Amino acid sequence: MLIENATAELHQARLRHQRELAERTRFRRLVEQVDEVIELCEETHLQGIKEAPRDLARQSGQLLQVAVGVVKGADDEVALRTVTDALARRQVKVTEIMDILWTVQEVVFDLMLPWRTDLPEDVDVTPGAGIWRYNAA
Repeated sequence: MLIENATAELHQARLRHQRELAERTRFRRLVEQVDEVIELCEETHLQGIKEAPRDLARQSGQLLQVAVGVVKGADDEVALRTVTDALARRQVKVTEIMDILWTVQEVVFDLMLPWRTDLPEDVDVTPGAGIWRYNAA
């Protein structure tokens, strides 16, 4: 009986681990895709183009729909509401699309690293700076 319970717990832990890995992979891929579209937006903006070209608007629209699905799968109502509210904003100018994409990216970062939302405002989590580094400003 003891061995059966331990085996069952082991299988449950393995399934949990596989689900967590799959979720992290989805989040990472979404962040990479958002980065690519933000880069396109920045290049477009640097060319002096204010309104989003059709291909950029289409690409960002498709990505934002994917983002809704990924965030919905995380079962976090606040995150999903934040993303859907961002999607409801105007998406005509390149800068407006970038703002929405940054919002989505921030939500995904918070889902990937939930401890980020617990940090005090004066904490810098810059890589290489150690775990906690307080701003002296």
